[in-house]
Amino acid sequence: MTIGEKIKELRKKNDLTQEKLADYLCVSYQAVSKWECGLSSPDLSLIGPLTKLLQVSADELLGLKNDGTDARREKLEKEERETWISGDLAKRYEIACTAVAEYPGEMKYLNWLAWCEAMRSFDFKDDKEYIAEQEKAIKHFATVIENATDTKIKTSAVQGIVQYLCFRERHDEAKRYAEMYPDSRGVSKDRVLLDCLQGQEKTKHYQKMLANMLSEILDHIGNDDMAACEAQEQILNSIITDGNYLYYNDYLAHNYRKRAAIYTSNGEYEKAICHLQKALEYATAADDSDRENTVYRFTSPFLNQLEYNPDNFWRTGGTKHVEDFYEAIKRSPFDKLYDREDFQKHFNI
Repeated sequence: MTIGEKIKELRKKNDLTQEKLADYLCVSYQAVSKWECGLSSPDLSLIGPLTKLLQVSADELLGLKNDGTDARREKLEKEERETWISGDLAKRYEIACTAVAEYPGEMKYLNWLAWCEAMRSFDFKDDKEYIAEQEKAIKHFATVIENATDTKIKTSAVQGIVQYLCFRERHDEAKRYAEMYPDSRGVSKDRVLLDCLQGQEKTKHYQKMLANMLSEILDHIGNDDMAACEAQEQILNSIITDGNYLYYNDYLAHNYRKRAAIYTSNGEYEKAICHLQKALEYATAADDSDRENTVYRFTSPFLNQLEYNPDNFWRTGGTKHVEDFYEAIKRSPFDKLYDREDFQKHFNI
């Protein structure tokens, strides 16, 4: 219903003629007639007086009642969800265009449209049309990023603009947007940034992601029992295939020390001492790769683009790894080994 139709309906409901309404508003009855016929609309300054005369809210007069708006939104959003089941991109684009037209400034719907434009660009055979459609998507994604207050919507737009700027080989722009991507989302900032990179820079970024993931996996597995310790070592050796562990020596030092503690508790003292020897070797290696003002490089094929600078790592306390090792074996259960000649020979406690 147009505003003119609404005025006509409410005028009659309030037993007002066109002339009477015109008199109250200090306009001509011809003006009222034109409103009701849809030939013109009342001046903005008349909306307040009209709502009082017709005893309605401005939202109702303008057709903006929340119940109707919500119902319309629900219908559009239901139809849009259904297109993801049917795979009907043309229908989804049509719905997005309708939603943007009916709810201008609604970033959720503009993000719909941007994704539709981006995806449908591949349907164009003509290069100019293909590029133009992607540029439209990029422009709309940028508008969403600038104006969206909902983090989920903004994040979706960042992911979109990075992907399609990269298609257009505008990698520096893509990288700037990728930096906006929050790490807390399902797709990490590193994964989004990866799309912007090329060549050796991309390989190095892949390796950085792998190294971060490796540390996270090792931490999650932990070394609470023998199975966890063995799994930790197997995973580490599958990535660092040449034994150049650098700071991962510390993981192995703790790993073997834990295994030695388990063997000691089980009465398997010879195995315990062998594992303590290995733990000390790894602790020593960790100290060797922890010198200040020295930069080390991994040599495993999976990490060989990465450097390790001990100055960039924060470590609790000021003790060395070997010192930590000797402090640890002064505690239970290793006290069961103190009287053994082989223990005293290797560890001098």
